[in-house]
Amino acid sequence: MSDLQKRLQMALEAAHMAIWDSRIIDGRVIDGTVSWSAKGAALLGLEERALTQPFRRFLDCVHPGDRDKVIKVLQDGVRRRGGYALQYRVVWPDGSEHWLAAKAHVFVDAAGQPERTLGIIWDITEHMARELMIAERKELAEVTLSSIADGVITTDPQGKTRYLNRVAELLTGWSSDMVQGQDIRETLSLIDEHTGQPSEHVAVKCLRLRQAIGMSTHTLLLTREGRRIAIEESAAPIWSREGDILGAVVVFRDVSHERKLSQELSWQATHDALTGLLNRREFEHLVAGALHTAKQDGHVHALLYLDLDQFKVINDTCGHGAGDVLLQLLAKMLQGRMRDSDILARLGGDELGVLLPHCPLEHARQIGEQLRQSVREFRFAWDERSFELGVSIGIVEISQDSKSMSELLSAADQACYLAKEQGRNRLHVYREADVMLAQRHGEMLWISRLNEAFTHDYFRLYAMPIVHLRDSPEHHDEVLIRIRNGKGDLILPGTFIPAAERYDMMLSIDRWVIRAVCQHIQSVRDSLPPLVAMAESRRRAPALYSVNLSGMSLADTGLHDYITGQFVQYAVAPEQICFEITETAVIANLPQAQVFMHKLKALGCRFSLDDFGSGFSSFGYLRALPVDYLKIDGVFVRDIASNAVNRAMVKAINEVGHVMGLKTVAEYVEDDATLAIIRDLGIDYAQGYAVGGLRPLTAGVD
Repeated sequence: MSDLQKRLQMALEAAHMAIWDSRIIDGRVIDGTVSWSAKGAALLGLEERALTQPFRRFLDCVHPGDRDKVIKVLQDGVRRRGGYALQYRVVWPDGSEHWLAAKAHVFVDAAGQPERTLGIIWDITEHMARELMIAERKELAEVTLSSIADGVITTDPQGKTRYLNRVAELLTGWSSDMVQGQDIRETLSLIDEHTGQPSEHVAVKCLRLRQAIGMSTHTLLLTREGRRIAIEESAAPIWSREGDILGAVVVFRDVSHERKLSQELSWQATHDALTGLLNRREFEHLVAGALHTAKQDGHVHALLYLDLDQFKVINDTCGHGAGDVLLQLLAKMLQGRMRDSDILARLGGDELGVLLPHCPLEHARQIGEQLRQSVREFRFAWDERSFELGVSIGIVEISQDSKSMSELLSAADQACYLAKEQGRNRLHVYREADVMLAQRHGEMLWISRLNEAFTHDYFRLYAMPIVHLRDSPEHHDEVLIRIRNGKGDLILPGTFIPAAERYDMMLSIDRWVIRAVCQHIQSVRDSLPPLVAMAESRRRAPALYSVNLSGMSLADTGLHDYITGQFVQYAVAPEQICFEITETAVIANLPQAQVFMHKLKALGCRFSLDDFGSGFSSFGYLRALPVDYLKIDGVFVRDIASNAVNRAMVKAINEVGHVMGLKTVAEYVEDDATLAIIRDLGIDYAQGYAVGGLRPLTAGVD
């Protein structure tokens, strides 16, 4: 071997290359032979020694998927009398796959016919593995970016657009090809949703500060077509291994639905859903602000408290639907009677509040009188009946001498109360002397009325059906209490229950109701002949009665024994009684409530959690209570047909209740549209005028 050949051999070995030498027969590569150096044979996984083999035997070492390619490339090189280069796989005797790369030149004889190819071959397995991994990573990245729900845009270090994923193309209206090299501020045009003006672009800020920029929550995307889409966007720098910024990546998503929902929730947090007026919480906030300006700057404002005089009569005789319509009409009418700066709010039920900024007391009295007269002249028609209304108004001045927001509201309430006591449908301006007068008068009046109701048996029970929505034959009523006084007036619980709670008379009222319901169950049973009673008991389950318990009763350690005593005395099955408690009462008396409920639950009584959803911790403590029914707060149910947020709330409460094995009851189901929706949501029971009205609870009627 000459020195030149030795140096060539050393160079090839240093480069991990070998000689590739093939003989061609009659112009056909496949009929020839291949000669390998020892290193070349090793590249095929064969013994490391010089080797000459038929080309067909060599093809046996080539991966089946690459054999046609090898023959085609080599034969094409021979046909052209030139050279060729190719990459292919070989399969070693141990089954492992290896990649080889080959380059060769075609040599011809004196007649110009191809007789051999000579070249080099080397192992590129590691290189191909790296290439494959890079390709897979690139493909994975592209697939990921194309499939995620967020829009992704990348830029170069100068903020010029490089790439948009599919979502970014859909949101912006631009294709990735169209915006190559375009300024990111044009590709992703952003404006502030409050001012409508562009602010520093998130990508530009990211590149300027060389740091990630967090999520923005008040940005609008101005699309190529001019549409505005609410988005949240963030940006982060793209770094090289050497620490240089290669560009920025912007991630953004469409939050139109979430932002609209947030705005609706924000509106609902400050407004009454029924009337659209401000709610009590926001009104109190504004009164506190007015008080602050009065004390700081000496301004004088006025606060009015309005209570409708005939609202409960309309509500009771025509149903809650009529009462709702009345409140909506009155709210619209009163709003049109006030100055632009005046603030009207619904404080609860039929109570309204008015804040008159920068209004002296005498002027406030004039405005109050105008409002009273407007209500007096208002006529409400329902089911071919017409109702006249009145309103009692309490007025209090907000000045430097006013003490606190709560005392202002209390003073206005007391002034309104005195307006009622003085004959209704009138105004009363608050004075300091009114406090003790109203307190003494109220205590004496209500203690007297409630004691009179006990003495003369003026309490009356009414039943409101709770109807199963899957055609279940069960009979279920909520028991409600009223007072029918000596004049024949029917007094609603909203009037006397607050007084009973204030003067510790709820324990006596609750016990009266429990005893009266047990007596009723006995009277119904005794009114039927034995054989009929037996047939009825077999035909359907015994009637179930829901009895409301106050928070005070939940804390009454003797109530459990009283209830069991009534069950024994009147032979009442505990399974016929369901006690209704509000979640606010449970929260206030949680330890006592748990003990009380578990004891009665062991007897067979059932429990219903009333007004569920009105508190913020409802789901948190629900699992700790042995509850059978969830009564979804009527605030969410009554306008479910027009309020998507309330519908979502009802749906969520229903689903959680069912997961926990509880039955759900929708209150205030006042019309067919609401009934259809709650039935579609899968709620178990409905209560309200759409499924049954109020009726006296007597053995004859029941």
